Amino acid sequence: MKSLITRIRTSSPVLYYCGLGHLSLLVLLLIIAQFDHRQLVGINLWIKPMKFAISIAIYCLTWPLFLQYLPYERLKKRFANFTVFALAFEMIAIGTQAARGELSHYNISSPYNGLVFSLMGIVIVSQTLFALYVGLMFFKVKAEKLSAALLWAIRFATIMAAVFALEGGLMASRMAHTVGAADGRPGLPFVNWSTIAGDLRIAHFMGLHALQIIPLFVVFTGIKNAKPIIVFSMVYFVVVSLLFYNALLGKALF
Repeated sequence: MKSLITRIRTSSPVLYYCGLGHLSLLVLLLIIAQFDHRQLVGINLWIKPMKFAISIAIYCLTWPLFLQYLPYERLKKRFANFTVFALAFEMIAIGTQAARGELSHYNISSPYNGLVFSLMGIVIVSQTLFALYVGLMFFKVKAEKLSAALLWAIRFATIMAAVFALEGGLMASRMAHTVGAADGRPGLPFVNWSTIAGDLRIAHFMGLHALQIIPLFVVFTGIKNAKPIIVFSMVYFVVVSLLFYNALLGKALF
């Protein structure tokens, strides 16, 4: 574990400390939630910032493990710096809106709320497209310092995460993540995924975390050849796509 942490910190200090910062923020949000019991869409208003703090921390601590194999130093530095800016901007927007008792997403109830929502969209789409570009650069990398399986895992993981991150644009255009019911109806604990209608966040979540799941498949299985990971990645993509399709039909998964 110590070696892994060292590799992350060495590969990209800014992403490393951004990840640690959001883990610390998670602890603070957990404490705040014990004293502030206000609710939005049926749940404590601090749960959403908590979920994003966890997701951002994982994202920031994952990318350095990929970037260590990319030889383009200037590109890596620019990507890391912009990612920290974009995710910090999103976290500040979500946290301050929660403090105000306002929704951060799909909220155009006032000029300010609409501006916050729009700016978040612009910044995150920009970061996602940048991540997609960096992911495509791995097709120029040869399997020398890493196995063919891990290289293909990184390629598929980065591209798939970007594709399903952009699904957020569909939710923004609908001004809702639930299909077949209003947002805020009965849902699973913490994640709040709808149990009575389709929920676009499920495919969004599973697609985003292809960034971790596909490479971990290589790590845990110990495979070295490319073919098994290509098959696994394609199956994973089909499964997440079916989750997306199921949500569009307005059907609850749980």
